[in-house]
Amino acid sequence: TALLESFNQKHLLQFWDDLTTESRLQLTNQIQAIDWDNLRLAKTAVDDSVKELAMKAVAPPAIRLDGSVANIPPTEARALGETALSQGKIGLILVAGGQGSRLGFDHPKGMFPIGPISNASLFKILTERLLAVGTRYGAAIPLYIMTSPVTHKETVDFFTAHNRFGLAPENLTFFCQGTMPARAAQSGKLLMKSKDSLCLSPDGHGGMLPAMDRNGILINAEERNLDHLFYCQVDNPLVQICDPLLVGYHLHAQSELTTQVVSKTGPFEKVGNVVLLDGHLRIIEY
Repeated sequence: TALLESFNQKHLLQFWDDLTTESRLQLTNQIQAIDWDNLRLAKTAVDDSVKELAMKAVAPPAIRLDGSVANIPPTEARALGETALSQGKIGLILVAGGQGSRLGFDHPKGMFPIGPISNASLFKILTERLLAVGTRYGAAIPLYIMTSPVTHKETVDFFTAHNRFGLAPENLTFFCQGTMPARAAQSGKLLMKSKDSLCLSPDGHGGMLPAMDRNGILINAEERNLDHLFYCQVDNPLVQICDPLLVGYHLHAQSELTTQVVSKTGPFEKVGNVVLLDGHLRIIEY
């Protein structure tokens, strides 16, 4: 009670007297699992003025993949990337925790049949593309798929039913992202799904690193002598998986993190802006 009072969330116990012992235990476990510091950060982010942040933003360090703004030519960058791939130093993280609700598809988004003629799913297209890259450079590229509590089982079952689309069992690992309680934007009050349960939702892309650590992915990558992880989202069928040119420029820059974007066609196009704010790389969403 004292904990909830300190965060102004005492309403979570409003139905306590109506609950069974089992229901009380469930609600208690959910409350104890909350990362209160993260919730405080989330509220701060919402309260910040995006306009004020945008006024302070400057262009981040960047290059163009055509080599027009780069310290080394594309041929040299590509050679660096190809070497890393052929030495088995690259792994792939596929973020696939979302459902296809906005597509009118009540299943994991990766199962959506996007192939215009083949009806191939996003999972099939991206996995086979990964296999093709591995074949080209003669080295297996392990695939780590991040699911969510609502998509995990169906995703695993889908890959099993399709024989992992040709991936060897040791090169495919699933891990589940965490959850965060939903809250009212104005009051900051946590929402309840029922009398004995919080309204929980996947904790987003920001939950990827904690989920990797929690599920032993980082240890697995280290044991496989991976130096770098290529990250992409399941709803991007055009992604150039483990593109040696991008990997090469990343390696040459000795970058901790490199992100690839397309140029906006205009200020009102619904694409986020990668910027530098107070020395930190940020994205101002549209």
